Amino acid sequence: QASKDENGKLVLTSADGRGIKITGDIGVGSGILSNQKENYGRLSLVKNDGRDINISGTNLSTIGMGTTDMISQASVSLRESKGQISATNADAMGFNSYKGGGKFVFTQAVSSISAFMSASGSGFSKGSGFSVGSGKNLSVGLTEGIKIVSSAASMSNTYVVSSGSGFSSGSGNSQFAALKATAANTTDETAGVTTLKGAMAVMDIAETAITNLD
Repeated sequence: QASKDENGKLVLTSADGRGIKITGDIGVGSGILSNQKENYGRLSLVKNDGRDINISGTNLSTIGMGTTDMISQASVSLRESKGQISATNADAMGFNSYKGGGKFVFTQAVSSISAFMSASGSGFSKGSGFSVGSGKNLSVGLTEGIKIVSSAASMSNTYVVSSGSGFSSGSGNSQFAALKATAANTTDETAGVTTLKGAMAVMDIAETAITNLD
């Protein structure tokens, strides 16, 4: 499905769970980076029998699970689903795969939102009509909705990668580090039937418990 937002920008939506792939050239004014024309959203994998999830193959970065991609993971039981689901567990369970109040984490070789917007091919650079100072105020929205991780130093401000955590630099496990809730504005989520995502999360946990008890 294609539509325009309040700023006249193109919005593509997949309503049936399939990925979105753009071929050809639609111009920098679209705001879509040349290397981001194939998107499958944020994939959540659930294992109900307590065993590890092992992923292998090629082009795994396309689904966000390459060797350099940040991956949230958690082992969750019925105890963790009573009332509120912690922000860390909620992130691993896919609550942040849609815009739910938290920030999207971008790994980009830039130091700030303005540098990201000014970079060639970003869709927000000079001449696109959406650059900093254009009056469209897109920088405000990006600042509120994006957290940029540009280096190992800035990574420590967003993820738990301190010495002794098991996910520090050189451990080989940094891509699985837990997200710092305050850095990305993530919050505890409600379990149960009050939200669709909460209901689905509890169903996964309950199914796992039933399988293991049987």
